[in-house]
Amino acid sequence: MKATLITLLAICAMIVTGCTTPVAIDPQTGQEQLAEYRAGYLYAPLDAPIRTIFKTAIREIDAMGYFRTGELHKETAITIYARKVGDEKITLRIKQTAEGQSQIRIRVGKLGDLAESQNIYARIRDAL
Repeated sequence: MKATLITLLAICAMIVTGCTTPVAIDPQTGQEQLAEYRAGYLYAPLDAPIRTIFKTAIREIDAMGYFRTGELHKETAITIYARKVGDEKITLRIKQTAEGQSQIRIRVGKLGDLAESQNIYARIRDAL
């Protein structure tokens, strides 16, 4: 019984962490650019340096009514922590992938919320 339960949990963990869903970033303009929704995180590219994205992201998070709780600055990445109504945690990580190009990773809540993550990403991208 114990071995069956452990096996079932291992299979569920592999399914949840291994699933990747391609998400169209801007279907209205017809761009081929895609984001990925993987294990509760939205990964999306942005064509700007991380400092510019950081300044835009904190401005947009504040405008959306979220409460910023902290920031973590590293050499090639910046993480922004915030909370929304209902005390759900929001995490944005901006990582430089190449010169002038970055990737943003967004997670809303414990399990992730694709619609809310897309909304945050769209606001940041439009403000750039």
